[in-house]
Amino acid sequence: MAHEIDMTTGIPAIAYVGAKPWHGLGQEVDADASIDEWREQAGLNWDAIRTPVLYQNGSLREFSDKHVLYRSDTNAPLSVVSKDYRIVQPSDVLAFFRGLVERNHAKMETLGAIREGRRIWAMARLGENARVMDDEVAPYLMLATSYDGSMATIAQFTTVRVVCNNTLQASLMSNSGQHRISIPHSAIFKPSEVKDSLGLKVESWERFIDNANAMAQRKITPDEADEFLLDLFSPFARMDESFNMDKLRASKGYRSVMDLFRGAQIGGFQEAVNDSAWGMLNAVTEYIDHHKGRTQDRRLDTAWFGLGAKIKARGLELAEKLAA
Repeated sequence: MAHEIDMTTGIPAIAYVGAKPWHGLGQEVDADASIDEWREQAGLNWDAIRTPVLYQNGSLREFSDKHVLYRSDTNAPLSVVSKDYRIVQPSDVLAFFRGLVERNHAKMETLGAIREGRRIWAMARLGENARVMDDEVAPYLMLATSYDGSMATIAQFTTVRVVCNNTLQASLMSNSGQHRISIPHSAIFKPSEVKDSLGLKVESWERFIDNANAMAQRKITPDEADEFLLDLFSPFARMDESFNMDKLRASKGYRSVMDLFRGAQIGGFQEAVNDSAWGMLNAVTEYIDHHKGRTQDRRLDTAWFGLGAKIKARGLELAEKLAA
């Protein structure tokens, strides 16, 4: 099965606590494992090394404005970047969580790499589950970075719906009003400033749960469901002379989310999701996380970092507007 999970060393670069994710790949880690054990089990005990680009023109010459990034463990190339590209090492990602874990403010749950190590991420639980009527969600913090210029270093709050593991980025807002902190690779990554900017306060979690319960109580009609999905997918549709709303209604995304909303989603029997704005939002997240895309780890890539994340953020915006 084709996938994007990093298999450079012959071992899938994923470590986890609990249920085995994504194709049954990865190494299970003890819940009390140290940060160093997490790094070892996830296959991230390497650094990204830089060296100037060399080219052949009669003799070997150096292009000092461009650097090659490569892995210290395998010497495999990662990308060509500018000389000013600032690297956030795998050890920096783990160090970000070390203090939170040691002070019992967070518990590591997932660490991994995709695209042959060009993107890495870590995710830690921040607290106990919370109730949304008869549904349940859990709070997480994710940090991710890239070594190919495709993505800045990002830190963001994430919620996971317990019954189906749907993830919802941009759902928890810090006291400073930010859902996500993005640090370009032209800037220095300063973990303490990132934590301060996010806030890591219980108020943001409590505010989200209040909003989620309001969404769960807001029942929506079939016409409102149709309007919701048209508003959701229109900004991402291919706008050419043949575009119209009937074609959008016939699209796979529209039909899949509508079927999930009408009862096919995991946990669709729960009162919190039955014909509600919360149910519609979770139909969107289930479609992005579990159905859209050819393979599960490619879904992970888009659901967390790409188009899927944008669609989910749009869904949250529309659901909150309905519940307001």
